[in-house]
Amino acid sequence: MSGDWIESQKNHFDRELDDYAVMYGAETPFHEAMTKRLLEVARPLDGERVLDLGCGVGRVTLPLVKAACRVTGLDFSAVTLEVLSRKVSDLGPAGDLEALCIEAERLEASEEFELAVGRGFLHHLRDPAAVLKRVHEALVPGGRAVFMDPNPLQPAWLPLHLFHPTLSMWVERYLWRGFPGWSRQKLAESGFVNVRLAFAGLVPPQLWGRMKSAPDIEGLLTALPGLRRLALYTIVRGEKKGP
Repeated sequence: MSGDWIESQKNHFDRELDDYAVMYGAETPFHEAMTKRLLEVARPLDGERVLDLGCGVGRVTLPLVKAACRVTGLDFSAVTLEVLSRKVSDLGPAGDLEALCIEAERLEASEEFELAVGRGFLHHLRDPAAVLKRVHEALVPGGRAVFMDPNPLQPAWLPLHLFHPTLSMWVERYLWRGFPGWSRQKLAESGFVNVRLAFAGLVPPQLWGRMKSAPDIEGLLTALPGLRRLALYTIVRGEKKGP
C-alpha cells in the first residue's frame, strides 16, 4: 500500500505542477522570510554537501546553491526536477546541483552529507520513521537534519486545506505530524541527538513586505514560549552523534 500512496502523491504533484510552481516557487517576502528562518536554524556552510528532501521547484534549494553549497535535490517528480534544474542553470556556472529523482523511502547513501533539510516534507511521508533512519545514515558524524512543517496547532491551516483547490486534506492528511512533540520524538527515535525545536510564522503573511519591522516583531513573538507554539511552522533540528 505504501507504493500506492507514493504513486498517488506523485500523480497529484505532477498534475498540479503549475499551481505548486506558483505557490512554492514564488519569491514572496513571506516565503523568503520562512526559508531564511529555516536556514538560520540549519546554518549551512560554504562548500557543504546538502541533501534537500522533497526539494520541489527550489524554494530552499536555490538559496542553498547561491550560498555555495553542493546540493543534492531529491524529489519523486521528474517534471518538478526539470523546472528546478532550469532555475539552477539560470544561475550560471556557480550553480552546483545534483537532481535525484527517487522516493525518499529509497534513499541509499552512507555518510555523504553534512546537512539534510526538508520544508513541508515530513507530513507527506507514509512511513517517516523509515525515511528518517535513511536520512540519519546519509549524514556524516556530526551532521545535522532540519525540517520545517506546518504547525497543526495554528487554526489557520484548517480552512486553507479544507477549501483550497490544491491543498486538499487528502494530500495533507498527515498534517498532524507538525505537532512539536511528534517531530521531536521521531528524530530522537531515529538516532538523532541534541534535538530541539524552533518556530516561524507568527507575523501574518500579508504583513511581510509591507512592514519593515516584520522581522523584529517576528523575533519578539517567537521568543514567547506560550505564543510561539501557535506559529504557522514548526522547525525541528537534530544532529548525528559525532565520532
